[in-house]
Formats: sequence, structure tokens, C-alpha cells
Amino acid sequence: MSSFRQWLADLIYYFAYFPLVIQIAILVSVFAVAGTLIAYIYMMLYRWRKERRSQKEQPVRELGDALLLEHIVYKSVNTPGEPVALPLAAFQELPLSTAWGRDIFVNQLLEYRMNFTGDIPDLLRQLYLELGLHQQMAAALKSGRRKAVIAALVELAGMGVLLEKDYILTLTRSKDKYIREMARCYMVQCSPDAPFEFLEQVQEPLLPWEQFELFRIISLRKDIPVPDFARWIDPAFHPSVVSLCLKLATYYQQPAAIPAIIRLLDTPDESLRAAAINSLGKLMAIEAEPLLIDRYPQEPVAGKLEILKALGRIGSGQYLDFLQQELEHTDEPLLMKHAAHSIVAHHALAGGLINRLQHSLTGSRQLVLQHSLNPLIKY
Repeated sequence: MSSFRQWLADLIYYFAYFPLVIQIAILVSVFAVAGTLIAYIYMMLYRWRKERRSQKEQPVRELGDALLLEHIVYKSVNTPGEPVALPLAAFQELPLSTAWGRDIFVNQLLEYRMNFTGDIPDLLRQLYLELGLHQQMAAALKSGRRKAVIAALVELAGMGVLLEKDYILTLTRSKDKYIREMARCYMVQCSPDAPFEFLEQVQEPLLPWEQFELFRIISLRKDIPVPDFARWIDPAFHPSVVSLCLKLATYYQQPAAIPAIIRLLDTPDESLRAAAINSLGKLMAIEAEPLLIDRYPQEPVAGKLEILKALGRIGSGQYLDFLQQELEHTDEPLLMKHAAHSIVAHHALAGGLINRLQHSLTGSRQLVLQHSLNPLIKY
């Protein structure tokens, strides 16, 4: 030990006399060794704490699973449709008064709600409320701390519990985009009577992924009547709201929305106009066909493509001559392809025309028609 101390003292004393390269090498070595030791100690402490936490939490998880299976799952399966008494005293054996114990049990409730159907999700929601587990999240919603607010919205949405409806509506207009997006999804997923109320207050765009998530949640809800989405298909609302409601009106096949969609054809927003034309085709709005034909020359390529698709989807047969003209004269490959697809989509109504075109077309136009006639090729 004394020799090591002497060596260290000599190293420190003579360090200033070493060449610069040696000094740098010594410093790099010292920092490397120190960093390795610190990382090793940190990993050991992390693994020790993780193992200790696992040993502490495992009995709680096992007890929670046993209680949920015995008092919720088994009783619900054995007595379907009958009211199930919730033995709150049994569940209070869990350390729900501690933050870690509460988090473990709430995660179990969320997992069970995700994996079970029937009466079980409602019973889990009832248990969550009767044990007062929602109270902490109610406080977190108004805490003003971004992370706490988002965590509260995620948990309450997963449990299907709507708290502070008016306050949640203010969160849908939050300046923080993540809070705003989570609050909108929360409203749609949990509101029992007005899940779409926030649509009228949207000032910031609904991003594509957010529209997808809202669409998914709305389509999964079976406990509310489907509203008339034509109400929001109006240029007075944010374009992203109109775009989402066009998709929903199409998904739910709401022909009552056709007049509102036709009025939207005058919007200067090209992408929204193309979405409106797409919806008219999917709703098979035969009354819109002459309007689409009139608009065709002034539309950009994206709009023209949607008009050609819409004529094929509607399939009235009244504008086969127009589709033939586009196939025979356009120089734009995409327009040529969709004109051919729409002719073929008329099926029996276009049988004679297809036979004539097979003999009259040449070159790439004939190849496009043959491509469209192949039922194995969808695009």
C-alpha cells in the first residue's frame, strides 16, 4: 500500500514534466478507468434496486391477480348478466394507500380491461371508482404539470372514466399539443353523451395520426348513437375537422351528408376538395355526377383522379363516353389508368364498350386497359 502511495505521489509530482502526449494519455486513461468503474457501480446498483423492487412487488401482483380472478372474472363468467357484489374489503388488503401499490393494481386493472370483454370491463371500472383510485387522477388533471396531466388522461381513458367534462374541454384547446391530442381522444372515448363536442372548438389542425386514432376510437364505440357528421362538413370548421368527418360520414354510409359534401366542392382548398369528391364516390352520390363532370377541366391532377374514381364507384353508366374520351386522349398515365379502371368498374354496363376498345386501342392505352381487366391486379 505504501509503495502504491509512493508511486502515485511520484506520478503527481513528475506529471508536469512529462511530454504533452504522455500527459494526455495519462488523463485519458484515468478518465476511462473512472468512467468504467462508475458505470459498473451504477449498473450493479440499478440491478440490485430492480431485483429488490421485483421482490417487493411480486406478492402484490399475485394477490391482485388472485382477487380479480376470484371476485371479478370467475363470478362474471359463472353468473353472466347477473349483478356481481364487489367485496371492497378484500381488495383493501392491497397496499393501495402507497403510490407503488396503487400503480401496480391500476396497471392490472388496465390490462384486464384490455383483454376481457362482456361485463368484466364495466365491473373493473366500477371497482376502480368504488376504491377511490380515480381521486389521485382527478387531482393530477388540475395539477398543471404536463407529465401528470398526460398520465391522468391516459389512465382515465383506459378505465373509461370521464371526470371534469368542462375542464377536459378546455384541455382540448391547450397550447401543449400532446395534452390537446390526449384530451380529444379522452373525450371521444369516454364521454357518454357528447363525445364530439370539442370538434366545434378545434383551432389547431388534427394531425393525420390523431385523425386515425379518433377514427379508430369512434368506430369502436357501440354505446352511443352515430351522429350526423354532415353537421361538421362545413367550411366554417377547421379543414382537418371537415376531413375527419368526411371519412366518418363515408364509413357510416350517411347519404344525408351528400348535400353538405356537394357544397364543399366550392372550397379553394384542393386537398379538401379532393377528399370531398372521394367521399361522393364512396357514397355513390349519383346526383353529383354532372357536377363532377363540369368541374373536371378546372381541377388539378389530384382532383381529376378522384373524379375518375368517383365515376367508377357510382357506376351509373351515364358518363362512359366521358371516360372513354379520357382513356383515348389524355397523356397523363395516372388519368389514363383510372379512366380504364372506372370503365371496367361499370361491369355489364360497359361490356360492349370494352370489346370495342380492345380492338381500337393501341400501344400503352391497350396495355392499360388489359391491366385493368385483370381481376388479380387491384392497382
